[in-house]
Amino acid sequence: MIDKIMASPQRALITLGSAWILAIIHQYLFYDNEIGVSYPIFVILFYSFMYLFARDSMRSFQWIDAFVAGVVLLLSLTFLLYDNELLRVLNFLSVPGLIILHMTYLMGRKQRQWWEIGLIGTAIDHVLPQTIRHWGTVAAIAVKAGGRGMGKSQKTVVFKVLIGLVASLPILIVVIALLSSADGVFDQYLSGFPEWLNQLAFTPGLPRMIWVFIAGILFFGYVWGFVQPMQYEADKRANAHWKNGAVPTVDKRDHTYIFSPVDPVTKGQVTNKNTPETLHTPTHREPFRLDPIIVGTMLIVINCVYVLFVLVQFSYLFGAGEGHLPVDLSYAEYARSGFAELVLVTGINFFILIIALQYTRPSGKAGLILHQVLLLILVSCSAIMLYSAFMRLNLYEQAYGYTYIRFLVHAFMIFLVLLLLIAGLRIRYTSIPLIRCYIVLALTAYVAVNYVGMDNRIAELNIERYHQTGNIDASYLASLSTDATPLLREFALKEYPDLKREMLERQAYLDMYSSERSWPSYNVARHRAEIELSKLRTE
Repeated sequence: MIDKIMASPQRALITLGSAWILAIIHQYLFYDNEIGVSYPIFVILFYSFMYLFARDSMRSFQWIDAFVAGVVLLLSLTFLLYDNELLRVLNFLSVPGLIILHMTYLMGRKQRQWWEIGLIGTAIDHVLPQTIRHWGTVAAIAVKAGGRGMGKSQKTVVFKVLIGLVASLPILIVVIALLSSADGVFDQYLSGFPEWLNQLAFTPGLPRMIWVFIAGILFFGYVWGFVQPMQYEADKRANAHWKNGAVPTVDKRDHTYIFSPVDPVTKGQVTNKNTPETLHTPTHREPFRLDPIIVGTMLIVINCVYVLFVLVQFSYLFGAGEGHLPVDLSYAEYARSGFAELVLVTGINFFILIIALQYTRPSGKAGLILHQVLLLILVSCSAIMLYSAFMRLNLYEQAYGYTYIRFLVHAFMIFLVLLLLIAGLRIRYTSIPLIRCYIVLALTAYVAVNYVGMDNRIAELNIERYHQTGNIDASYLASLSTDATPLLREFALKEYPDLKREMLERQAYLDMYSSERSWPSYNVARHRAEIELSKLRTE
């Protein structure tokens, strides 16, 4: 069936009709509804839509495609499983971005590698110019489909009438404005139109129809931008080398194309073929590389400062947890002092590492060993700084409790440790693709943060702190999302009855909105919380 659609002369019309069907489903799932189970359903439908109607533009399927599709699916399922507002907002923004990048990698007009920064530019090109370009294609398909019973001359007349209507709009705007100012009675008649338009705007179904109309055009323009992409002049010049017999080879270091003519004529060889004009083939330029002496000097200077800082840190770093703090510093002051600076310096070190590992020109064996030793010192100092920041944050949490921001900072520091580990391995084993490993790790870490149960973990840690110190912020616990409701209900019943009142206020809020929700807004965490809170009211 898919092959028949691809080969059909009505492929564009079928795609447009399917885009509007998808738009109808889209407005049904999301119009006037909170996001819930609707999100993963629509993601699956959109992937199916793109596969059905742009399959012939798709490159061969690779492991990274399965990985990214899995990440997208897992992130979209969080709208069904969890209720953390911060992560919902981040996922609402990140999932469409990942889908756009994935579609561009699979079907884009330029066959880019998934780790190339240029993939972002190509993705933007498909979202904006390529999509907007095919808005006119929608009108052409509609005219062609609506004029099947007409002759050629009749189609021409209809098309010209449409052009005339569009061209007359700016003139009408100016003329009506002038006539309204010239005649008060005419102006009164025109003033009645806004009231009529207001009544029309509140007509049931009209906003949905506008939603479907616009969404259908956007969906069609996006998919058709992959089927019939616009060719730019740079692409045409590149294709000209293919036509003239230039064969591209790929430089494995930076994946740039080098063109060389097919069957070159060797010196002194006689041929009876007509010799074409000399081809001005693009010459390969060496990628930019930094001088190893310059980089080594910079690393020596920076490492001297870092080693001195680490030696000072060792004077009290491992004793702070036992109460041996610097003079005149309390736990809170020690925890706050320098935490952000340490994390920022570690981030700068990652930038230095990437530049030194990826963009330094190779040197001799002795230079290579020195370069690796300096980088290992940089990684070691960065790890100690991270440990110092991690310990400071632990002290601060023990004094003031656990929150979203502190939890996420902990997660970010663990992520930085993993990045450091990969960088350390890359220093020793130069074949490790650093950027690719970082991208995969970043996506994996983000999915892990979504599924670790942040609210539940924060509640557990605060309850554990309550057992140790007797201090707890009940108001903050009650403000956690519904993901933590089962644990908090148990804690309120067994150990902290004062929390029950604040949780019952949460039930009133859920009851107020639960009656208005339809099935596309269904969320597992909210449903479970409603059941738990209804039990709490009777206990």
